[in-house]
Amino acid sequence: MAKKRGKNIYNKEYGYLRTLFSENREYIAQACEAGFDRGTLNVSCRTNRGRMVFATFSLVGESAFRVRLSHANGCSGNTLVDPAASNALFRNDEESFCLDSGVLRLVIDKNPWCVHASYRGREIIREQIADTNVDNMCKLLPAGFDIEDGKCVRTRESFVMRSDESYYGFGEKFTEFNKRGQLIDITQCDALSTNTGKSYKNHPFFISSRGYGLFVNSYTTMRFDMGASSNVSYQIEIDEDVLDYIVFAGDDDKHILKSYLDLFGPVPRLPSWAFGVWMSKCSYQSRKEVEDVVAQAMDRGIRFDVVHIDNWQDPEYAGLWVWNEKAFPDPKGMIEGLNEKDVRLSIWIYPYLSERSPAFKEMAEKGFFVKNRDGGPAMFSPMATVDYLTACFDFTNPEFVNWYRKRIRKVMDMGVSVIKTDFSEAVPLDAVYYDGSSGRQGHNKLTFLYAKTIYDEFKESCEARNEIPMLWGRSGYSGSHTIPAAWAGDSSSSLNNHSCILRGGLSGAESGIPFWGFDLGGFYNTDEEGYECVPSDEEYVRSFEMGLLCPLSRFHGKTDREPWKYSKAVQETFMKFYNLRRALHPYLCSEAAETSASSIPMLRPLRMEHPKDIGARDIELEYHLGTSLLVAPVFDQDPFLFYLPEGRWKDFFTLETLDGGWHERKCALDEIPLFIRENSVVVMNDDRGLGIRAYVNKDFEASVNTEDGPSEIRARVRDNIVDVEHDDKIKWVEILTDL
Repeated sequence: MAKKRGKNIYNKEYGYLRTLFSENREYIAQACEAGFDRGTLNVSCRTNRGRMVFATFSLVGESAFRVRLSHANGCSGNTLVDPAASNALFRNDEESFCLDSGVLRLVIDKNPWCVHASYRGREIIREQIADTNVDNMCKLLPAGFDIEDGKCVRTRESFVMRSDESYYGFGEKFTEFNKRGQLIDITQCDALSTNTGKSYKNHPFFISSRGYGLFVNSYTTMRFDMGASSNVSYQIEIDEDVLDYIVFAGDDDKHILKSYLDLFGPVPRLPSWAFGVWMSKCSYQSRKEVEDVVAQAMDRGIRFDVVHIDNWQDPEYAGLWVWNEKAFPDPKGMIEGLNEKDVRLSIWIYPYLSERSPAFKEMAEKGFFVKNRDGGPAMFSPMATVDYLTACFDFTNPEFVNWYRKRIRKVMDMGVSVIKTDFSEAVPLDAVYYDGSSGRQGHNKLTFLYAKTIYDEFKESCEARNEIPMLWGRSGYSGSHTIPAAWAGDSSSSLNNHSCILRGGLSGAESGIPFWGFDLGGFYNTDEEGYECVPSDEEYVRSFEMGLLCPLSRFHGKTDREPWKYSKAVQETFMKFYNLRRALHPYLCSEAAETSASSIPMLRPLRMEHPKDIGARDIELEYHLGTSLLVAPVFDQDPFLFYLPEGRWKDFFTLETLDGGWHERKCALDEIPLFIRENSVVVMNDDRGLGIRAYVNKDFEASVNTEDGPSEIRARVRDNIVDVEHDDKIKWVEILTDL
């Protein structure tokens, strides 16, 4: 209920707050007129300066609501989704409006204006309307607008930050897992590393520990102040005159995440070979080098499921899908030869074209580039180490997209299995797009459309040959789970950087990134004089130990990443984890199938898998690989401590039983803690064929997905004897128990 205020209030001006900010910043003070039609509540509001603005409310399903704050009576055309309003019980009384689904209750207090919502009778979110200092002046303004020269240039929303509230997600963010206290910029950028606040994959979505997720439904650049300016409020600012957001309530992170992802569509399946071992470097320079790497691996008992080439294009036409047939003669024959060895080919692409390209003038004349304000191509440097400029293709231009897709198809039909979409984040923020988007409206949109355009054409090519498409994307946005998969960008080999990479993966998981990996061995490594150098044995090993226990595993770097280029001890450790990856391949494929069915990412924070364990809430240096396995990477911690959630756990290697809680361990270089969850099953493959390792202390049922279809498994305990039932797809069973 809104607080009643007497006539003799401290602030004699109209409204209830004074502000530290300039007069061009307004906030919503009270509701005026309203109308409710077909599940949507439209409200005319007055700001503190008497201007009329507008707000729209609707329920989206049983447990989500949508809010649109608009300076003019209209809606932004830069939204990602437009879910239909659901039926709701509407109430209009003297003090408030209310929309109620029976589970979710949304209330809009009229005067003073305040929006708040409850889920199953418990308040989950409330607008902040009075974050003041000692002089009763606002430190952070309530929901409202910034006006410049009579035009709204920015819209904001503010919410109360509870004392114990935490926030997770925002895409692949390499900073601390709990984002409370951070400033989050939702502007895709070439981060140049994986250990700062900059990110290739910013998503305007987060999950709160209070049981809700919030998604800002726009491509436009925006900022989230998650308690950095005030530890009792968080604020959202978007660079346009409409703020459209959706709040999802739920019983746990999985529930919230699925509701959010369902707005965009399901998670496509990946081919089974994607969960093998990939090899790459920047770059193999010729067909002979690629074929030699494959042969050298096979001579050592290693098979790479995928080999990647960066520099496959004609240098003068890089970006235009033109093979360099001097270095890679008969590319179709090369691909067929690799496929005969059960090796797939991945190739690199970027959406830029150099000003030095013979095709540049033609592309500019056709209007295929993102433009500057003068109507010419928007020029920029693609990276710090080059002395030329580039322009970026405009994926909002239908004519260009039709032309571009034909070039994609010609290369894809040769049998390429993966496309690595690199770059796209460096387009200037003052650019102009074909579809009318300003630089800030189109910046994040372009990165998404770039990947989607390629994936859509690749999908048609793959369907024609009865294969499954796969993208290996550096950038991404909300909805990118529909065009998998993702890798973490340009990571350092240094030991303490590995933890930053993992934080990025966990934050990405809380944002719905389903299949994720990073550059095993690190992409770059800098010596004391500032030159590129090979990773040390410890850096290389600690990196691939974690990486081979991630959903996707690709070695990649500026220098050699093939294991035989390192010491004998490193090679022995590599073979140990290479063989483990091979043994776990059925488990990885089964969990991947479950991810596609449920939308829950393969790599999961402990809080996602153990929502009732408060101790697991902010664990950021460990993760679940699917449902049954927990991984605790070693990095550079000294002493090395790890946390196991409540229950009991089996060490995968020693079969020792550990109880939930904190543990300390010394790990040799060839060791990484890996645990099986109590009452769970891991489907594996060895020389006996397909089998299961089950850790059983009570009756349970599980389903695993094999190449021959699903297999149901039932474990029953009678008189301390475990009996496991399964079909004939399973050839062997290993029972672990404490009974």
